[in-house]
Amino acid sequence: MIARSRTTHDHALRRGAYRSKRRRSGGALSGLRLVLPSGLLALLFATGALLVVGAGSALAYFTDDLPSPQDLAKDPLAQGTKVYDRSGTQLLYQFSDENREIVTYDHIPQVVVDATVAAEDKSFWTNPGVDLLGIVRAAISDVTHRDSGQGGASTITQQLVKQRIVGGEVSLQRKIREAILAIEVTRTYSKEQILELYFNQIYYGNQAYGIKAAALTYFGKTDLSKLTLAEAALLAGLPQAPSVLDPTQAENLDSATARRAYVLDQMLDTGTITQEQAEAAKGEAIRVAGPPVATIKAPHFVFQVRNQLTAILGGDEAAVTRGGYKVTTTLDMTKQQIAERQVRDWVEELHTKNVWNAALVSIDPRNGEVVAYVGSVDYNNRDDPRVQGQYDVAGIGLRQPGSSFKMFNYVTALKKGATAATVVIDARTDFTGKADPTRMSPSACGYCPENADLQYHGPVTMRQAIRESRNVPAVRFLAEYSGIEDTIQTAHDLGITTEIDPSKVGLSLTLGAQVVHLVDMTSAYGVLANMGTRIAPTYILKVEDSRGKVVWEHKDYEQKRVLDPGIAWIMTDILKDTTQPSKDFIFGSWTNIGRVAALKTGTTDNLKDVYSVGYVPTMVTGVWMGNSNNEEMSHNDFFSAMGPGQLWRDYMKEVLADTPASDWPRPANVVSAPIVSAPGAFGGFGSGLSPSSLTPFSMSEWFIKGTEPAKQDDWYVPGCPATDGTTKIAMKIQDPRAPDTFQRYTDQWIRGAIAGQFAYGRYSWNLVSPDPCPTPAPLPTPRPTPTKKP
Repeated sequence: MIARSRTTHDHALRRGAYRSKRRRSGGALSGLRLVLPSGLLALLFATGALLVVGAGSALAYFTDDLPSPQDLAKDPLAQGTKVYDRSGTQLLYQFSDENREIVTYDHIPQVVVDATVAAEDKSFWTNPGVDLLGIVRAAISDVTHRDSGQGGASTITQQLVKQRIVGGEVSLQRKIREAILAIEVTRTYSKEQILELYFNQIYYGNQAYGIKAAALTYFGKTDLSKLTLAEAALLAGLPQAPSVLDPTQAENLDSATARRAYVLDQMLDTGTITQEQAEAAKGEAIRVAGPPVATIKAPHFVFQVRNQLTAILGGDEAAVTRGGYKVTTTLDMTKQQIAERQVRDWVEELHTKNVWNAALVSIDPRNGEVVAYVGSVDYNNRDDPRVQGQYDVAGIGLRQPGSSFKMFNYVTALKKGATAATVVIDARTDFTGKADPTRMSPSACGYCPENADLQYHGPVTMRQAIRESRNVPAVRFLAEYSGIEDTIQTAHDLGITTEIDPSKVGLSLTLGAQVVHLVDMTSAYGVLANMGTRIAPTYILKVEDSRGKVVWEHKDYEQKRVLDPGIAWIMTDILKDTTQPSKDFIFGSWTNIGRVAALKTGTTDNLKDVYSVGYVPTMVTGVWMGNSNNEEMSHNDFFSAMGPGQLWRDYMKEVLADTPASDWPRPANVVSAPIVSAPGAFGGFGSGLSPSSLTPFSMSEWFIKGTEPAKQDDWYVPGCPATDGTTKIAMKIQDPRAPDTFQRYTDQWIRGAIAGQFAYGRYSWNLVSPDPCPTPAPLPTPRPTPTKKP
């Protein structure tokens, strides 16, 4: 924006002073007979012709296709886009091709104006856009090879026209067109407007474009009024040769000092400073802020901001670096600093487990705002292949989520009629049906997933299968209830963006064989935290243009219902067990944060990736640990809860310290009902049906209204007769949803359990065998006791 002309008495005095100086110095050229170089002579004649004669036919060639002087201010100057945290006060980074901040003329101190005019164009206030005497001086210098010390032939207006309109082509035609346009510009704009454009356009070195950026770069000053005379003189001298005069380089100090002295002498000559002021400024040591160092806070987050901003601006990459936008992001710097420290500390703690990298993402599930984002343990660590710090594991990396992917499978099963009480059989199974149940070697198996603890617990409810993160039940649910394609659709609905080919991934999908982005997993769990409503993650709260006008804001965003609130609540209720030691003896002691929270962990078979994704009503946080070169972590005493689980715990406890604890209100369509399942952390086995008079135990479970078990338990029945003819109540395991090929693996587990193979110190199985009851051996017939004769 060009400031309006400010015609002041001070300017009038300066213009008068310049005229007087010109009259006194004009005689210096008298008596000289010179042969002018043809280029300068032509420029002199063309300029004189334009001034004296006007637009004649001789100038038609040069004015043909001449740009309009209005073009000088038509295209906005390139300005960097500044990225701030959510408070709008902490600068994270600036995207820029040219480091520039626009300043209006009335905010430029007079000392800066005087210094620049004295250094670049003494006749600025009086010339018509070109300086005839300057052209002659330049010609004399060219012929005599002596510098006149009074500047070159180009005026400030010509320099501006060159940079803004005609370009820097070295040719006589360009020079003449430049002069013509400079005159036209002077007729169109006030001197103050021309100076404003100049001060914002010109390059001062060190990537500083414009006087405002230069003051900050060299002297660390954001307020131009704080510049001293010596500093103003130094800045005014820089545009002549920015790299040679750069005072931040020790080898340039002498030339920078000499150039500053020259500018001060010119200011003295124009009468804008006194001899005493000039000498005092020359005596000041040059003290600069030092070479500018580009700093970036939350770097991986900032690059995600850039991606989103580019999309907001219609894919215009140039607008990001040249548009001068102010971007207020979603980042909470307090949470970010805690996240960075916790990631760093825990990775260092786990070096003994060969853990060298980690990532963390926190999102507010109520609005999708990303409040903390750590893409690697150390952005600046480029040397360690296990870290590769500049690679953003959270947003760009594709890693296997392990068992944390099971959530999509179980949610899909709930959508398709299964319940938290639905029972599947945790028995070693070849899901291709290929292997003999009695000989399930790796070579014999088609697809025989194993549980992490290598135990098999028989009939388990969905709740217990999730609590203990059992793999075989998860695959059973996928095969018997969810289905691969429907589970993939659920994952996409909740926020997973990676393509998943059902023909390639197979049943291993539920165990986290598909690679995903951590930010997607975190956002997807946020749907559960938000009770079934998906809000896409955002890194930006507001975008303002260079004039302060809001061009985009994160409001009226889409809130898409992708899951029944009752299903989201029930899944959350199950996942809450994982953070409670009284309900989960495996994970609870590692992940409890002292308040209601839900969590799912994940570990890949080869220990290349470990995951934790957990949430409270106001925040969802995902954590990944591993090595960027895919080096395996320790296989000894290390698993997901021990690594990312503890990092998640400590981070959540710290960032939520001042947030009141809360829980999710139960939706109206969720009801409780008694079921046949052993209670407690070591329970979870039974039929999941409504209790009968024969069932030995029961517990309460949550259901979507209408899905409560209507069938009475028929698993607990009289067992095989004992030798004395009596019978005991036994469990008759049934799995009507399982394919026939699964039954023989269930039967083999039952035989092993009857033989005491699957007790694990927690079960006392009394089961009905799949084999016929043995025929009780008849009791021996007692022999008559002989009687004694008297």
